[in-house]
Amino acid sequence: MFYINRLLYRIKLADLSHSVKRNRMAGRVRKWLRNPNRPSQKGFSLILHFAVDVKRLIEEGKEYPWLKPKRCPCCDGLRLWGHGYVLRYFEGISFGLWMKRFRCPDCRAVHTCRPVGFYRGFSYSIETILLSLMEKIHHGRWLRCLSRQSQQYWWRGLRLQASRLRNLINPDMAVLRTLLGAGQIPVSHCVQREILRC
Repeated sequence: MFYINRLLYRIKLADLSHSVKRNRMAGRVRKWLRNPNRPSQKGFSLILHFAVDVKRLIEEGKEYPWLKPKRCPCCDGLRLWGHGYVLRYFEGISFGLWMKRFRCPDCRAVHTCRPVGFYRGFSYSIETILLSLMEKIHHGRWLRCLSRQSQQYWWRGLRLQASRLRNLINPDMAVLRTLLGAGQIPVSHCVQREILRC
């Protein structure tokens, strides 16, 4: 009796998982049928960089006057709506800052504003990251004022990009200059060219 109940339970779970997968697929098909010409969001940057007064942003929070972009960076549409705020954390500030988001109703992309001087996905400034990498390249050691783990993460990202660029294990300043000149994030662990763009 115990085995029969267990078998029936497994059959119910299998049917349930199959129906969930089928419903997910049906939802994707319905979305595609509503707008089949919708552009893919995979090749576009969904981060909008703005010159921001960080001190003023800390003081005003959500009341900070963010500039609305004239067009959507993904589909070049004219309609961009405010889409609320999201907390982002930056090094040197012990609490999160509210970053404005915009949504395009045409391509359904959500764009998050970010201060100039920070790579997408990194809480340290570009200047700090590059200083750490140059210290490692020239002197073979880490900066003492920063955490070693963060610097090792950036170094591994640079080694990954250097191996993709010139098949090098230990990158040098020429590799770093080449990556920066190409407009790529040199410390990224991503291999897709669209996401690597600054």
